[in-house]
Amino acid sequence: MKYKYQDKSLSPKERTCDLLKHMTINEKIGQCLKLDGFRSYEWQGDKFVIKKSFTDFYNQFPAGTMSVLLRADWWTEINWDNGIPPHKMREAVMAFQKYAIENSRLGIPLYIMEEAGHGLMALGSTVFPTGLGLGAMFDKQQMQKVGEVIGSEVASTGVQSTHGPILDIIRDVRWSRVEENYSEDPYHTEVYAENIVKGLVSKNIVPTLKHFCGHGSPEGGHNSAPTHAGAIEMFNLQLRPFAAAIKAGARSVMSCYNTVDQESVTASSYYLTEILRNRMKFDGFVVSDREAIPLIRKQRFCEEEYMASAMAVKAGCDVDNGCWEYHSKGLLEALEKGAICEDDLDMAASHVLKLKFELGLFDNPFPGGDPIEVLSCKKHKEIAVETARKCLTMLKNDGALPLKNVKKIAVIGPNIDNIMNQIGDYSAPQKEGEFITVLQGIKNVADKYGVEVVSARGCGIRSKDRSGFAAALEIAEKADVIIFVPGGSSTKYGSNLKKTLTGAAISEVLSEEESEKESGEGTDRATLHYSGVQMELFRNLCDLGKKIITVAVQGRPLLMEELLEKSSSLVMAWYPGSLGGQAIGEAVFGECNIAGRLPVSLPRSEGQLPIHYNALEVRRDYVDMTAKPLLPFGFGLSYSKFEYSELQCHGRKVKVKVKNIGEYDGDEVVQCYLTAMTSPVQRPIAELCGFERVFIKVGEVKEVEFNLSDISLGCFDRMGNFRMETKHFKIGVGGNSEDLLVTDMYLE
Repeated sequence: MKYKYQDKSLSPKERTCDLLKHMTINEKIGQCLKLDGFRSYEWQGDKFVIKKSFTDFYNQFPAGTMSVLLRADWWTEINWDNGIPPHKMREAVMAFQKYAIENSRLGIPLYIMEEAGHGLMALGSTVFPTGLGLGAMFDKQQMQKVGEVIGSEVASTGVQSTHGPILDIIRDVRWSRVEENYSEDPYHTEVYAENIVKGLVSKNIVPTLKHFCGHGSPEGGHNSAPTHAGAIEMFNLQLRPFAAAIKAGARSVMSCYNTVDQESVTASSYYLTEILRNRMKFDGFVVSDREAIPLIRKQRFCEEEYMASAMAVKAGCDVDNGCWEYHSKGLLEALEKGAICEDDLDMAASHVLKLKFELGLFDNPFPGGDPIEVLSCKKHKEIAVETARKCLTMLKNDGALPLKNVKKIAVIGPNIDNIMNQIGDYSAPQKEGEFITVLQGIKNVADKYGVEVVSARGCGIRSKDRSGFAAALEIAEKADVIIFVPGGSSTKYGSNLKKTLTGAAISEVLSEEESEKESGEGTDRATLHYSGVQMELFRNLCDLGKKIITVAVQGRPLLMEELLEKSSSLVMAWYPGSLGGQAIGEAVFGECNIAGRLPVSLPRSEGQLPIHYNALEVRRDYVDMTAKPLLPFGFGLSYSKFEYSELQCHGRKVKVKVKNIGEYDGDEVVQCYLTAMTSPVQRPIAELCGFERVFIKVGEVKEVEFNLSDISLGCFDRMGNFRMETKHFKIGVGGNSEDLLVTDMYLE
């Protein structure tokens, strides 16, 4: 043993301190850099080769971290032909790890991170519903299962960390990244954060929490635009999910692009050191969002490029993401000009190194695992289907669902058979045979009942082409019922599958002009109407006088008033994942009951935005429109009906009885809200403080109990002091945020 840091009996902190003593400036800078994995390899026939561009840079600055080695999507231009398939994943990960250890003077291993907001973003992995779909489940136990599946799949490849979960609070649904997030409510997001983190860390995977902080409230719905939020909102709303996730074991945080209250978060010692480390007791490392450090200069916080690097490191941003040449040069120049000292560099590098020691990477850099056995295994697929079932949210039903006594169904719409539109942003190309579209899912179940299914796309998402109308109307006229599947797209993949060199069938990437992408990162919207000629097709179908069941497959709330009015039934499927079609097929035939709830309020018009339920005051009506949403937060119907009674409060315990008075067994999402009758700061008119998804048989009565937490009962002032002064609350319990039994709660 040459150095103390090689002694396994020492603590991670002791080993880190010793290692730093032996490191050069360039080696320390290397720990502050995260390289793109997908840009760093190539295939020479069947041989996996590390590119010279990687080795040349690494030999100058031995990088400490790497991300998105396994990533495949339209943005990276990686697919089944040129990407890393499951049977090669460990080989690829271990190749880079082996190179790092053998070519690092001190044998420092790489720390590798992958995108995994709703499943490992790699070829052949399990794809869950996107964030809003997961949020619609209102099921904390299922979220932990999702975390466990993602953690298992990531761990099987030898990777250490995920980019995710994504914990932004949704405030303006025009924002492109709404689909990635869980809710407009801090309690809901906080509970989800805690449970998915528990699932990930149980598999020894480090979650990287995104995006710290305030990223989900951009001005005008513009991605990465400034966030106008004061300290009180930040403490009571934006920061709550991060605090919960850190308590649950998260040890990595991604700083956001945006400014908050006119301060760059990535250059803010207040947010990254005072709040995150000192108050929240965070003990991991902070990585910037991609290109967030150069953005400090573009936001005019400094003139010189090196000062952006200096400001980030001094503030507490330990690792740059995606700009390794910029940041390495910047840190060297900042040291030379005295903008930072070596102690600043040591602090940043130590946070990365300490976590590597804690994970055991120095002692076992080649952990076991087999992606072939784990990725999309039978168990994981079952959990994905169950998750998709739970995310389905029924907004109207006049009795048309579940389908009965029908002989012929016409399935029509742009999202009936486009798998990439079904799985949303941050998803890898899907291989034929590994997914079930809406059309296929309906056919699979219809076949069991001898029901004929005919189909026509009719139109695209954004395209103005009406040439498909005639065929759609022709088959609709001869059907007993129409299932209309409109929605959105978060990808530049097209609807047609093509064979690749390897024989896999994947969607073709469209040009900017051909793209139907209207959601997903960087695709903000000024309006929320359905794009293209989708609603024109819907109106033509309505003119036939048939029952229309609408199943919306989309990433964000859109203007749904006309669909709600004219459809016999309306189901929000969100982006339900690669096997979501199976869940939809089962649901429309009544093989599973629907019980999802809206995790965001549905607007009637863009002019109402923001329209989140937890406003600080009751909104006055506009002169030309009500201020109320089309449908409120927490709303959702079921094939069952439920009755609430005997609401009681004993101290901070709330009890209520719920009876299934319908004709179907099913889940009810029991929601508990509070209103603080006095407060040292203005609090929302209603705040979710508990929810339980409960299965209740026909005629059965269940008592549901909530034990309200300190964080729900108290609040933070502008100094960040937590205050528990309120003694009188109004407590409401029911099936959504508006239809509630209400009583008083008094605390001593």
